Amino acid sequence: MSKKQSFIIILLAIIVLGTIFFLNKNNIVSNVVEKEHKEINATYIFETIDGTELEIDVEENAFHVKGLEDKILFLKIFGWDCEYCQKEIPQLIKLKKELSNSFEVIAIEAQEHTIEESKEAIKKYGINYYVISGDTHKDFYHYLQEKYGWTGIIPLTIVIAKGGKVLAFEMGEKSYSLSELMKAALLRN
Repeated sequence: MSKKQSFIIILLAIIVLGTIFFLNKNNIVSNVVEKEHKEINATYIFETIDGTELEIDVEENAFHVKGLEDKILFLKIFGWDCEYCQKEIPQLIKLKKELSNSFEVIAIEAQEHTIEESKEAIKKYGINYYVISGDTHKDFYHYLQEKYGWTGIIPLTIVIAKGGKVLAFEMGEKSYSLSELMKAALLRN
């Protein structure tokens, strides 16, 4: 084989390999862009400490809680051992008492205490809202990380308007009170 023929074969091989690489690269970029713009829709089933089942359908910037669509919701991720979370409990109890017809709290305990420990804490604090054991909800936590950038900091407060629209996604201790957050939610609703 002549040098010219070898050169042509090598050149064709480079063109074929380059084309394959280019097509795969474009396909990978296309998949990443598609994934970034893809809406994440899922359904999560939670069972409260007292045995009530709650179904939450999530979609782009919305959480639809079956049976609670007509209420403003605080979806909380908290821990019994978190001092900031403990400070919020009396505020949540008070808001629930004052606004029970139009407001609900769903609190997911993320420090993986036992159900017995949670029952004791509910009794100790006089909690009047839904509490869910969080040890079996890693998929929901992953969703919050992927969709909203949650880093695992607690307390986490997701304010949900009547109808399901997410109004606020607040991580950690804030300088405002939960009642101020509720007032802001009512104004935006």
